[in-house]
Amino acid sequence: MTADQIRIHLSQDKDGATAPRVSWPRREAERLFIGQPAAQAIAMTPLLFSLCAQAQSLAARLVLQQAAGQQATASDEQRATLTLEATRETLRKLLLDWSQAFDGTAAAAEWTAQWRAAQDLPSLRSLAEAFVYGEDCQHWLQRGEDGWLAWLMQGDTAPARWLRMLEQPLPGCTLLPPFGAGMLAAHLADWLRPGGPVWQGQAREVSALAREAAHLPGLLEKNLRPRARLLARLLQLARWLSGTQQLQASAACLPDGALALVDTARGPLLHLAALDENGRISRYRVVPPTLWHAHPEGVLRVSLGFLAAASDAEWQRQISLIDPCVAYSVSKETEYA
Repeated sequence: MTADQIRIHLSQDKDGATAPRVSWPRREAERLFIGQPAAQAIAMTPLLFSLCAQAQSLAARLVLQQAAGQQATASDEQRATLTLEATRETLRKLLLDWSQAFDGTAAAAEWTAQWRAAQDLPSLRSLAEAFVYGEDCQHWLQRGEDGWLAWLMQGDTAPARWLRMLEQPLPGCTLLPPFGAGMLAAHLADWLRPGGPVWQGQAREVSALAREAAHLPGLLEKNLRPRARLLARLLQLARWLSGTQQLQASAACLPDGALALVDTARGPLLHLAALDENGRISRYRVVPPTLWHAHPEGVLRVSLGFLAAASDAEWQRQISLIDPCVAYSVSKETEYA
């Protein structure tokens, strides 16, 4: 096992009850920033964090600007770039990871070739309307929950078919409420707990479902969490493609530094930084959304805890929907706790 990998292990107690244990000994690459000038850290960021590189770079730029005493805000162009990155990443998930998890193979080569060539929202929208929605994504957005349920039952696209497969209720964590950097600055201690981030003492789900829960009350009432989780990703994708929503980024001062909070496709990304009297970085920390996913009491553990007897393919499917941003290993050889 490499250090930067989530480990999921099924264990059994003396009474025969099984439960998964989740751990992530995260490799804190941001330690390389300590002692560096801000400009050097900003240049290093996309090299250290290749996944969601635009989001990571924007967070680094905002937090270091704020820590230097300047008012840091994200421009319209920066938020557009952030949203474009999340759009491409979500479509990549659909064509590769989720297609593999549900159909056992990646989407056809013609789709992935179209994705590689699509570098702007119009071309990505054309791809999504053909592969995901089977119709105009703005029209699809206006359907509402009953309309989305009718679409998934009748639709002939691959994602509609996958959603039909997700008919098993599963419990989950309480959802994280919406945050901005200013609000987080007043409640930061919870996010920095040694055992993993919490909010009001509880591990939370921070995925797209947390942002779209108000639009999916029927599915959540029935505990159809996996279906709601995937549908929330399609809702986010349609909002970005139709231009009705962009991802947000903000920064705030702390008594001993600053923080930046940036939305990503997987959830909120937090950067914390402080500078010394010479303007060099004296403290830096990154809290990615996957730290929430991999919390010992988080959404991975809660979801998989009710699937102890399920097949390996079902575990892969559920983990893929939760969508951690690093590799993971699964061991279902019973280990006695």
